[in-house]
Amino acid sequence: MELGSPAHAAEVKPRAERRFDVFNPFDGALVGQAPDIECRTLEATFVEGARLARTLRSNQIIQRRLGVWAVKIEAHRDELAKLVSLETGKPIRLARIEVSAAVSALHAFTLCPELPLVRDSTSAHSAFAILNWCDPVFSTVTEAATVLSSGRALVLKPSSRAPLASQAVGALWQDYNEFDALFSVVPSTDAIGMFRAALMSSHVTEVRFRGSRDVAAFVASACDEAVAPVTISTSERLPLVLDAGTDAQAASDAIIGRAFLQPLLPCGERVSCLYVHDSLADPFVRALVEKMSALRVGDPLGDETDIGPVIDDVATALISEQVEEALLEGAALAGEQPLFAGRRLRPMVLDYATPSMRVCSEDVEGPVVPVIRFSHPSELPNAKYLTIESLVSSATSGRLDFSKRN
Repeated sequence: MELGSPAHAAEVKPRAERRFDVFNPFDGALVGQAPDIECRTLEATFVEGARLARTLRSNQIIQRRLGVWAVKIEAHRDELAKLVSLETGKPIRLARIEVSAAVSALHAFTLCPELPLVRDSTSAHSAFAILNWCDPVFSTVTEAATVLSSGRALVLKPSSRAPLASQAVGALWQDYNEFDALFSVVPSTDAIGMFRAALMSSHVTEVRFRGSRDVAAFVASACDEAVAPVTISTSERLPLVLDAGTDAQAASDAIIGRAFLQPLLPCGERVSCLYVHDSLADPFVRALVEKMSALRVGDPLGDETDIGPVIDDVATALISEQVEEALLEGAALAGEQPLFAGRRLRPMVLDYATPSMRVCSEDVEGPVVPVIRFSHPSELPNAKYLTIESLVSSATSGRLDFSKRN
């Protein structure tokens, strides 16, 4: 949890040049260095951004700038995709999809009509956003476009696990005029200090967070105590229910794409665990393991790679703990026994899992899918869940449907 324990910084240089190293999770090679911005310098950034935001009378300038930004990002698509792969371990073909999705999102914002911006004398016009390491280009672009289009400035702190792609996208925003200061990317290993600086600034009227549920709860609680508006975006993980009439082969195909390859989805939902009817469980697990074994694990820069490395050793240790606890509590690994010696984990199916297991209820930063067998609808979750029909419809319509038992 980055907000709970700041990342390790490289050798500290003189204050004005302090930087930290970013490493490739695949082989540990140095990807690059990011500036380690000091939290006490943020107030000046908030002040300048808010000042410029107050000069805007319509969104016309922003719309024009977003269009230019989209063109620049498209021109650097391959470079940005490579950077995403190097610092996050995301396979390069999925990183290319992410960059293309970011460009499409910007074009969508530019299609909005020109609108006047209503200003009052009491409100400041600056927001502070905290991102996790997932989808750094797409998240940076959508956060910036959302805030800037509303006539506010944005200061964005990327994850110290993957700051370089966000920093590169932020540099492409620059157009060498005063409005450049409306959007700033501020990498730092001091997540707590940056967060506190934003809460203490009178120029910040919103804190935005995109990341895991655990950190989101911490951010929401701190903002509540500081009486600061907060917007939380989490990548919601939902159970998927497969009833007795489901086709095992078709279901395994859909789940491979959603649970293991994790494509960029408009709604961001991911499968947390599978509820599989007893009559379907054996053939389904066999089919899933067979398809899972064909997935290629390796160098994220390889065009044929399906599964890249886990982001870091902390995530690897967490996955190991979750799986080992599940095995002790009665779950069983289907197929080949995985090794936890490094970050290159093969996809895992945990059969005979139960809802109370951590691997079913917590965020999992690796290729693990638990299977919970059930015999009666009363055993299904009370909260909303996915169905196989919703996966099929989302593939064609870009939307997800949810089911909920009464």
